[in-house]
Amino acid sequence: MDILVVQHVEADPVGILGRYLEVKGAWLHTWLVPQRSTPPQGHYDGLIVLGGPMNACEDEKFPHLGRVMELICEFHRQDKPVLGICLGAQLIARAFGSRVYQNERPELGFTPLFPVAGAAEPWLQDYPAGMPMMQWHFDTFDLPAGAELLLTNAVCQNQAFRVGSNTYGLQFHPEVTPEIVMSWMAFKTEWIEANYPHLFQELREQLVSHWVQSAQFTEKLANAWYDQVVASAQTAALLRQG
Repeated sequence: MDILVVQHVEADPVGILGRYLEVKGAWLHTWLVPQRSTPPQGHYDGLIVLGGPMNACEDEKFPHLGRVMELICEFHRQDKPVLGICLGAQLIARAFGSRVYQNERPELGFTPLFPVAGAAEPWLQDYPAGMPMMQWHFDTFDLPAGAELLLTNAVCQNQAFRVGSNTYGLQFHPEVTPEIVMSWMAFKTEWIEANYPHLFQELREQLVSHWVQSAQFTEKLANAWYDQVVASAQTAALLRQG
């Protein structure tokens, strides 16, 4: 299965999520936006939209965002699985007409997440209530019309959602490795320095405590999402034959 990966900046690659997908048999084709203005041409069975430091509504400064939202809608119309992470989730929300705006509080570091009652996703089965996942965001979004909320917490309500059967948005970062997380310290601002003066040490301690469990969850997520990619491609092939 061929997966198109939208990578907005070099510092936020597909990470361990991509490794698990490749183990399952995926071929990842990365559109690294700083190196080219348009996505690579080809047939793709699924779409992953990663995070980035830009705001989801900065179209004039980052004109590729409009093309990314077009891709999200194209894959969704074709019932091809879409997975948006952080900025990617915000772009999914925006592509479906929802508002993206600044959250009351940022989430920086590992924060607890809670599954919503009734969420039946395979990758959420046995998810421990309050299990922390990595976050690095200042914005949030309104849930798209008809979307199902899957994960939440008290700081930022919309942590994971599904639109239709195959389009998912995750506000958190399941793809991270310790190396990726620590590289994000380069994006520190004066505001972060003033309000989170011990963030570097806190992240190091959180990675020791939480990353292994986070990676185990990411493997489960990758396996389930890839199974959807395969099932969607098989269904499309049968329809073409019919």
